[in-house]
Amino acid sequence: MRPTDGSPSRSHVPLRPRIASAWMSLRHLRTTHQISEATQRLIREADVAALRRAGIARMVVAALLMLTVLLATAGLDMSPAAHKQIRAATLTLTLFGALGWAGAWLASRRIAVNKLPAVTASIDALLVLGNLAYSHWGIGLEGNLFSIFPVTWVVPITMAAAAIHYQPRLQIYVAAVYVIGLSLLAFAEPMIDLSGAGTDLGELGGFFSPQANLVRVVMVLAAALILILVARQGRLLLERAVQETTLRVNLTRYLPRELAPILSDRAFDALRAGQRITATLLFVDIRDSSSFGENMDPARLAIFIASFRRRVIQAAAMHGGMIDKFAGDGALILFGVPEAKPDDAARALACGRTLLDLVERWNAKRGFEPPLRVGIGIHTGEMFCGVVGDADRLEFTVLGETVNTAARIEQATKAVRCDCLVSQEAVVAAGEEALWTEVECPPLPGVTRRLVLMGPKAGPA
Repeated sequence: MRPTDGSPSRSHVPLRPRIASAWMSLRHLRTTHQISEATQRLIREADVAALRRAGIARMVVAALLMLTVLLATAGLDMSPAAHKQIRAATLTLTLFGALGWAGAWLASRRIAVNKLPAVTASIDALLVLGNLAYSHWGIGLEGNLFSIFPVTWVVPITMAAAAIHYQPRLQIYVAAVYVIGLSLLAFAEPMIDLSGAGTDLGELGGFFSPQANLVRVVMVLAAALILILVARQGRLLLERAVQETTLRVNLTRYLPRELAPILSDRAFDALRAGQRITATLLFVDIRDSSSFGENMDPARLAIFIASFRRRVIQAAAMHGGMIDKFAGDGALILFGVPEAKPDDAARALACGRTLLDLVERWNAKRGFEPPLRVGIGIHTGEMFCGVVGDADRLEFTVLGETVNTAARIEQATKAVRCDCLVSQEAVVAAGEEALWTEVECPPLPGVTRRLVLMGPKAGPA
């Protein structure tokens, strides 16, 4: 029936465009699309590893089958034809193992890596089908009896070996070679006819009829189709994993390393879009660093700044903070990024205390004169969080009034001569009201709302 809206029915769509569409789909059956050079290098390394594994698998399988053949035929009284088959099988397995060794050796030296999968698969097929062809045309055994030859069941093994490479087009090629080769053997002339033999043999004849052999060939084809899907899915998963790994490697050159575990494509897109979060910020800066810089040669100054940053990293790591950035002799540490936790503010205050302790011990160790001092400002609030910039220069950043206020609090430590100032919001969020006391402080530049600043209470004398 034709559709009532006048459009052509599916059954009347011209055959040629449908065939052309299917052919184009087969031609484009590959999974590598617009991947970076770094990703291609990692995939190439995975391909080399697959080639080595496939070579080792061939050697193991060849040795196992060779041992099985020798044990199965030891002490048997065999006909001349059977002796010829055993010799042919032994030669085939020897060459099969040698091929595995050669493939693994070439792969380990990165020789002809792109061509090796197709070459080894072709030689596999040549050995297996050549052995069957020798049994048929060389020894004179009927082709429709191919399924009783043990070497026939090496076919699934070699198809599985090709699947190790996760290359769908290679798997299609291997499937076509075996299906065509087995079909030529199964339906070649002459065929043995057991219908006129005894009752028992006559009944067995049906198992080697063209219909039965057609089923066997189709079963091989079905197994090949499954392996094609396995190869395609494996390739997709491989490329996906390599792309995400490459993304993490590339982005961690610009972004904080704490973000690496979440840098999947989707998570990175979310960071590019940005989001509003509530977090706690800690600004730290060296006081009077210019005086240190004037009295140090460049090499010593570089060591001094590196030593300071190492202590900042140590304190942040101890309390689960993320270092957003270093700027000269200062740093910004975030708590609650990339994932908020109930104790973000408490960990930020603990980090501030650890930093002061590390600086005090550094002073005692190096004997700085005058002693090195730092200023620490901590604040809790809502802010923008995300990745900004273009592909050539990405930067993770936090923006907003909360960030500006935290920076002003750190600067205020100079005016009140207190090494650590914390907003009341951060103290309340940490639940440490008993450990902090309000500090009189001039209005912070650029901060219009009233802000209560607090400093640590003095310990007992």
